[in-house]
Amino acid sequence: MRVEKFSSDLSLQGRYVDLRPMSVEDAPELLRASASWEVQRYLRHRPGTSLEDVRAYVRGYDALTQSGRSVMFTIRLRSDGTAVGATGFHRIDPANDSVEVGGTWLDSAFWRTPINSDAKRVLFAQAFEEAGVHRVSLQTDLRNERSQTAIADLGATREAALRENVLLSDGSFRTSVQFGIPRSEWPAVRAKLDGRLSRPWSPPPPVRADRPLRAPDGGLPPSPSGPRPPPLGLRDPVTLRGRWVELVPLERRHIRDLARAGRDPQVWQWLRIGPGRNEAEMTALVDTLLAQQGEGEVLPFAIRSLTEDRFVGMCRYLDIERADQAAEIGTWIDSALWRTPVNTEVKYLVLRHAFETEHAHRIELRTDSRNERSQRAIERLGARWEGVLREHIRLADGVYRSSVCYSILASEWPGVRRHLEEKLGRPWPPRGSD
Repeated sequence: MRVEKFSSDLSLQGRYVDLRPMSVEDAPELLRASASWEVQRYLRHRPGTSLEDVRAYVRGYDALTQSGRSVMFTIRLRSDGTAVGATGFHRIDPANDSVEVGGTWLDSAFWRTPINSDAKRVLFAQAFEEAGVHRVSLQTDLRNERSQTAIADLGATREAALRENVLLSDGSFRTSVQFGIPRSEWPAVRAKLDGRLSRPWSPPPPVRADRPLRAPDGGLPPSPSGPRPPPLGLRDPVTLRGRWVELVPLERRHIRDLARAGRDPQVWQWLRIGPGRNEAEMTALVDTLLAQQGEGEVLPFAIRSLTEDRFVGMCRYLDIERADQAAEIGTWIDSALWRTPVNTEVKYLVLRHAFETEHAHRIELRTDSRNERSQRAIERLGARWEGVLREHIRLADGVYRSSVCYSILASEWPGVRRHLEEKLGRPWPPRGSD
């Protein structure tokens, strides 16, 4: 993936649109183009109702652009330069050769016109043909059926509904419908878009410049800055202790024991990290996780078996979305301890800490679509299936993994907790075993 192809000064041109880097100078035109509550209703980041709001909206994306995570464009008509909306690249992910196309909105006068198709055609071509990505993803609010239909019409495949994974500006959580286009599907998508864009079309007359931003009932829409809970923590090392295991902050002194625990190649077959089959590999893995912890990207633990008094695996919080109060948990353990209480108690401890101490709203669990054993184990925990993200993770061997997605919400945690405590209360080994 050529990250330089997503530079902050990138400009792109289509048949009907120019995509130019969004700037604060565009704010008056963007305010005018977004002057409909139906335009802004389902957006994660809303332009708002005033010039000051729109300038803040632009500056927010500027900060993401400076971090290398996003590039946002103003959509302008090639015919007369009129600003008619916005779109961009987000979640630019060189490690997995992927990018999200989103943040898209259009002046309602341009709904059901070629403008959206043209803008997406330009963005997809830049991603696949210039930057060399393997996958482009798109997502939208579950309630926004019009947007879902538009994305599907582009040729993207609906993959999952990620429950309450985005915290909106009004303090509510949205469920996001995830779509994906792997590289292998791009030629067919391109041909479909090219066929659609070959039809003749002329822009409508200019819209009035003084349209007020009104909700359908005639009143002003809700404020874009409603009450928000504090962001998720998951930064500080902590020790978590149960009946069978203790989770301690990962350190380099654990490398030798962890290398012994990870010597079976089966441990690493489906994982997105590792392998760690010997001390050299485990050293590289531990150092990577500790560096990521320093950047606030993960919070890793070494798992100590209390019955055997040895370190038998790792657990970590990853893909931590602090503003959305969400994180994923990932675990590996010595294969000799599969089908024992160890994995169940590890999950119980990190879930309890996330929900009860850190006040997370959503915890994700994901596994390789080929790993049926792991899928059954996650389902036994009480997590809810959400879908399959296709080819969205690049493994160490260069293969792209499709992930089955599960989640547990804060509202579901009390029931999951009771279920796990009942499981952990059973005697081990089972009666009648050797």
